[in-house]
Amino acid sequence: MNTQVAFAVCVLGATGCGEVSAEVIDSGDANFLIDASADRAAPTVDSRPPDATGIDIGGITDIVTARLDVGTRDVGTAIDGSPLRDAVSNLDGPTPRDASACVYERVVLDAAGQPRNAAGQIRYCWPGEALCFCDADNDCYSQPGYVARCSPGMADAGSPIDAPSVVDTGPRVDVPVAIDLGASRDTGGIPGSDPIAYSGAFVAGSGRSSATITVSGQRARNAVVYAPGSRSTAPPLIVLFHGTGDRADAIFTESRAQAVADANGVVIVAPQALDNRPSDWDHVDSTGVWWLTYPNVDPTSNEDLLLTRALIAEARRRYNVDASRVYAIGHSNGAFFATLVASALAERIAGYGTSSGGLIRCASRDVCTSTATGTTCANLSTAPSQCRCTGIEKPVAIRTDGMMPPGYFAHATDDNIVSPYYTCALASRMTAVGATSRTVLRTGDGHSLPPEFLANAWSYLSVFHR
Repeated sequence: MNTQVAFAVCVLGATGCGEVSAEVIDSGDANFLIDASADRAAPTVDSRPPDATGIDIGGITDIVTARLDVGTRDVGTAIDGSPLRDAVSNLDGPTPRDASACVYERVVLDAAGQPRNAAGQIRYCWPGEALCFCDADNDCYSQPGYVARCSPGMADAGSPIDAPSVVDTGPRVDVPVAIDLGASRDTGGIPGSDPIAYSGAFVAGSGRSSATITVSGQRARNAVVYAPGSRSTAPPLIVLFHGTGDRADAIFTESRAQAVADANGVVIVAPQALDNRPSDWDHVDSTGVWWLTYPNVDPTSNEDLLLTRALIAEARRRYNVDASRVYAIGHSNGAFFATLVASALAERIAGYGTSSGGLIRCASRDVCTSTATGTTCANLSTAPSQCRCTGIEKPVAIRTDGMMPPGYFAHATDDNIVSPYYTCALASRMTAVGATSRTVLRTGDGHSLPPEFLANAWSYLSVFHR
């Protein structure tokens, strides 16, 4: 008689929570059906307790390791088409394919869905293997092209790290449900760490400080850094971007960033843009200080994206910021750049906020300068002809793979510098790709940064985790 055991696994990642349903037959066959939701919109919530059987039937919330008497089998392909490697360990326990090339470590999934070894170190790849980057904390992250040579396994030694109890269904053979996470879309590797080379450091402790960060081969960059004394051991991070011709210390003050940080235990980093020449689509008739966006949206070569990666990495190193709670927020040109950061670094960004920004398909920003009345984009639905361009999306193409982070968009309808139609265009595009957003339109203050914008953006975005 065949024995069948069904169980569900919640895999938390950038695309949301995916249900992994499995039917394991004791004859050695194993079939896995994966139905991963792309609902990036729903906020991350704590897992609720399983039912009496130890398996969560009612919701996709619990991580369960089943001990079953089965063999090893290739279980097909993952959602993205990549192979599911080593989905079932062998009867005597997993061993490296090449013991001389890597060190086998069993792992458990923590509450954030990250695989950790018995020492609590993250293992998206195995030390000693090619394209496996291990940082100073000995957390290991796969880089593009990484192919595992070790068999991953779920730990049965000591207590799991923030993981639910193991279900014992008979003979004790650990059977991990191994999802091949693959490589990140940029050279930063799996989010939470980044092998980017940079020099400089944030000041330890609490309070406001200045920092200078130099990414390898790039110009030295300055930033205002604020770490509240009331922060948790793993606080969230906001990277705050100023507008054209502005300064980091000015937007820090104007946005009341210190009050937001103190009230919510958030680390805030406000970097300084550089003087850029020649003009671009956002600055047709000017030169000066601004953030670089389209056409170079490559996080491995765009100077400002490289800086952003380094700032996130340094905040994680110095303040242990929560890698699943990093947010990009900006005003005007900084809003355009925050949108670029959210799309290009989606694996690292939990949400983004824009003030007087948007999505532009015209040749340049100044093609549409129309203002409007009303407090919803529906009121602005009859856009002037010059606002209805159909060219390339700028500052960046909005992602269509289900990974675009949630957004909070604010704009004044009487803004004649960056038309409010651009923000409505961004909101419409987010809806079209299935991403979550909230748009707040106001009137009376033109292209200014409202002092309450950052607090309102944080109130909305804070519930979202990567």
